[in-house]
Amino acid sequence: MEIKLLDNKKGFILTRQPEVVEDKLYISFTNAPENATAIFENTNDSLYRLLQDNCCEIPENFLVGEIKISVAILNGEVNSPKWECEGIKASKTKDGNILIAPNDMNLPEKMVEIQLEMQEIQNNLSILSKNYSELETKLTKLLEGYDIT
Repeated sequence: MEIKLLDNKKGFILTRQPEVVEDKLYISFTNAPENATAIFENTNDSLYRLLQDNCCEIPENFLVGEIKISVAILNGEVNSPKWECEGIKASKTKDGNILIAPNDMNLPEKMVEIQLEMQEIQNNLSILSKNYSELETKLTKLLEGYDIT
């Protein structure tokens, strides 16, 4: 499984196909900083894994139900970086293996977040465009009085 960490402090699962786990789940984190720790939380417990070569493994016995994933730099600082990642859902198959898939149960909530973020970007772009136009007008007026050739 591969998770990509973005600049907006969120992480998304790139490998969307469910996978079967027999022993351990291996997860790689693209764009993870050095000394980052992956934090996994199921309904009963938490698991911390220091990333080595941007990868870590989760034992089969931890893979139960919905699992939240985050990545953080645990250096004791209050404002250390932290990425909230998409979660996964684990369910046992008939043959005793575990099926792992992205937890898509919160898609409507994610759509609302994206729409709000898009609106904020549009508002900021409108303000930026207005400020640019005002600056251009002032610069034109300033240059009208000077012969720059």
